Amino acid sequence: MDRKELSAIVLELLEKETGESYPMLEDSTSLREGLNLDSLDMAGLVLHIESRFGIQIETELLEGINTVGDLLTMLDAKIATKVGRQAA
Repeated sequence: MDRKELSAIVLELLEKETGESYPMLEDSTSLREGLNLDSLDMAGLVLHIESRFGIQIETELLEGINTVGDLLTMLDAKIATKVGRQAA
């Protein structure tokens, strides 16, 4: 899955969680200020992401996630690790 596909899925899950409509996600957009996500929105989004991709996101990882790009990079790594485990 490439980053553009991953971004589209995150956008879909974000809109599902918040009930808001977002035109597009830019890597530099802040999750809190740019998308107005609070801690409850973030928790819900993480649950949707974990369910959709079959991964677990540790709380420590979330502390370093400030922008859409940070989130996508972390998800890309998590998904790659999962795929690597399945292939082994």
